Amino acid sequence: MFKVNINERASIEEVYPYERFEQDAGRNSIGNASVLHGLKIMSQPDADGTFELMTAKHQVGERNPEGDTVFLPPYLMRDSAQDGGNAYAGQQESGDVLAEAARNRADYASYIDRVLAQARVAHFKAPIGNDHRLAGFHGG
Repeated sequence: MFKVNINERASIEEVYPYERFEQDAGRNSIGNASVLHGLKIMSQPDADGTFELMTAKHQVGERNPEGDTVFLPPYLMRDSAQDGGNAYAGQQESGDVLAEAARNRADYASYIDRVLAQARVAHFKAPIGNDHRLAGFHGG
């Protein structure tokens, strides 16, 4: 688990670099993926903007009704227009590698923006108070 700051974008980019985003987004973009990879927000930002973040895996059918964490999987945002209008087109070599890399970088920037936005508005349930120890005699 990492401590990052909502006011320092670089702190998130350090924990989750572009190369990791590209790998996870590629895995998540496979149509039959049963496990998603991404980032999990573990706490609300404190007064200074610091919150806990970790890389995580998440089963597709897994839900979080308790609101313990916020999981954000990345995806590569490509539309069917890039495939000549064919939504079922396979990977094609277009020769425009630089343009694709720029699109992926834009997807990465958008994903980091989404993490920051979610961290700002995420509401977590109140702690259950495990910081206290039971006092007194407990049988015996």
